[in-house]
Amino acid sequence: MGAARHIAVCSGALALLLGVPFLCSDSFRRLISSDPDAVTSATTVLDAPSGDYVVLINSERHPNAENLSVWHDFFEGREIGFIFEDIECGTLAGDTGGLEMARSYQSRLPENQMKLIPSDPVLLLSKADSGRFDVIVMSSEAAEKYGAESAAKRPGVQVLRVKGAQDEKA
Repeated sequence: MGAARHIAVCSGALALLLGVPFLCSDSFRRLISSDPDAVTSATTVLDAPSGDYVVLINSERHPNAENLSVWHDFFEGREIGFIFEDIECGTLAGDTGGLEMARSYQSRLPENQMKLIPSDPVLLLSKADSGRFDVIVMSSEAAEKYGAESAAKRPGVQVLRVKGAQDEKA
């Protein structure tokens, strides 16, 4: 009788630990919802913030020259076709402009094609100095403040200087 009681208590506790968070999740709400969610299925392209930005691309992670060229066009704001390559985009924690610009880029791609990774500036630029990054987007001010020029001078790193949305003051 003690074993059955033990199994029942453990099963109940496990059901509570796993069941309650699932019942509160969006996944559960979507399962029980009969009408489609018009908000999450819509694609919204975010406008680029104003300002100057630096994009570092590690060409060693993109050995296909054609894909690398398409990524250049993409980050410079040109229209691109489909590209069948996923990227990880690092941003500097605390660099609001860089994060907004990266989110703007992310919104122009299919879902999950660009993974955003906000990181500690010193850690991310240390990784960049040793070539352990894919793409980094940061504001020009943050690049200057944290000394990103050492990563930019590394062989295989391509630097793009891009402008965000222009203020429309006439």
